[in-house]
Amino acid sequence: MQHDPFSPATAAIVLIGNELLSGKFRDENAAWLAGRLRTLGVDLRRIVTVPDVEADIVDEVRACADRYTHVFTSGGVGPTHDDITIDAIARAFEVPVVRDPTLEAILRAHFKERLNAAHLRMANVPAGTTLHHGGPIAWPVVRFRNVIILPGVPEIFRAKFDAISSSFQSLAFHIRNLWLNSDEGEIAGLLEEVERTFGVQIGSYPRIDHADHRVRITVEARRPAPVDAAVAALLSRLAPADVVRVDPPCADPEIDDPA
Repeated sequence: MQHDPFSPATAAIVLIGNELLSGKFRDENAAWLAGRLRTLGVDLRRIVTVPDVEADIVDEVRACADRYTHVFTSGGVGPTHDDITIDAIARAFEVPVVRDPTLEAILRAHFKERLNAAHLRMANVPAGTTLHHGGPIAWPVVRFRNVIILPGVPEIFRAKFDAISSSFQSLAFHIRNLWLNSDEGEIAGLLEEVERTFGVQIGSYPRIDHADHRVRITVEARRPAPVDAAVAALLSRLAPADVVRVDPPCADPEIDDPA
């Protein structure tokens, strides 16, 4: 997919592995990457988990690559029989699988006399692949067109993404939070009206525990002015006694909030 540099980038994450669908392992990569993409201004539109079935991987990767700016895959790139991500991506784009000499050299230097055919499978890539070096791990990031092929091991996944993360910087998100003691149903109409009027995105997240608020409202947009205007409009219509606290006016795109 061709990306207009003046438009917000979009992304999809394709998690690959029978172990995720069977519940043997809990995925740690999607939630982490979602947060990182958000701080970079990338609009994550889809997260999907598929088994180690080539046809399923082909279908998802091809559909996501056509629709979104970036596609990140996780898993299926090791030396074993069920590591079929490379073959599936090559099939999705109708290109052959080739042996990359740079990756082969890294494997030969690492394994030396222990190198075998299974190890060498990790040097296979779709023809036309680009390698991106950097970060604490010698193994480069493998990228084919707009598909970034990452390993499933969380520590390596994170290190490899961070090594190239600056290349994904897009238009920043600006967000403010309001913590309210309002009934969510009673303010639903107000939220919809303000969202429509100011062109922002509003989220509503009720709490059922004993927190100091009943609902957290998020107001966000790509520019700070609409966010601040929308928050001002909400505060003018909400009962003051129901407003527990409010973020200050937008100063930066930081959104992380454990509450």
